[in-house]
Amino acid sequence: MTVGEMFIRATVAFIVLYFLCRLLNKKLISQMTFFDFVAGITIGSVAASSMLTKDVPIYIGMLGLFIFCLYTLSTNIIAIKSLRGRKILEDEPTYLVKNGKILEEGLKKSRMTMDSLIANLRKKSVFYLDQVDTALLETDGSVSVLKKTPYIDLMKKDIATVEPSRGIPQAFIIDGKILKKSLKVLRKDMKWVDEILTLHNVKHLEDVFVAQIDMLGNVYIDIRDDNENVSAE
Repeated sequence: MTVGEMFIRATVAFIVLYFLCRLLNKKLISQMTFFDFVAGITIGSVAASSMLTKDVPIYIGMLGLFIFCLYTLSTNIIAIKSLRGRKILEDEPTYLVKNGKILEEGLKKSRMTMDSLIANLRKKSVFYLDQVDTALLETDGSVSVLKKTPYIDLMKKDIATVEPSRGIPQAFIIDGKILKKSLKVLRKDMKWVDEILTLHNVKHLEDVFVAQIDMLGNVYIDIRDDNENVSAE
């Protein structure tokens, strides 16, 4: 491939790619669905291949790129015009926590572990599970969190007294299993765990999905086998 031919291919690919990207409109990366992300990579790959592959005429590569973008645009239009089409093409938000209850089915559907949920809540400045009223996994992969009424930030101005810090919470049971390292950090033993479970009317360790304690001694326990709907309408 000569320098002149490369210049022409690069120029054509740039112009066509720029035009098609403007046609598809733009989304912030944080708002992209998984399909948007894959489609963006595919469009870039097709453009690069068309520019660098001498055996493929540039007009053939650009035609393929245009057809792919046309399909992508069509899915976006369908998602805008049709609620049913939007649910099929873009899925829908999934409940991870509902009414203060962690939904194991929601975590399984989202392929998210309890550790990942806790990490995502921390990114939203929520360190304590008992403060969460609702948590949703959005279609762009982000987690939206609604705190329980007493913990909503805007209501802090109505609190006359300053409460002591609850510190960094520590999970000591996840998925029915004792986290021995956590007990060591907490300087607790199995007898203490049994007492906590008895206090919260939990008969079997295996029934606990997650248990967490803060530095003030407040314990939050979530039990397995919830029957809540995990899909948000």
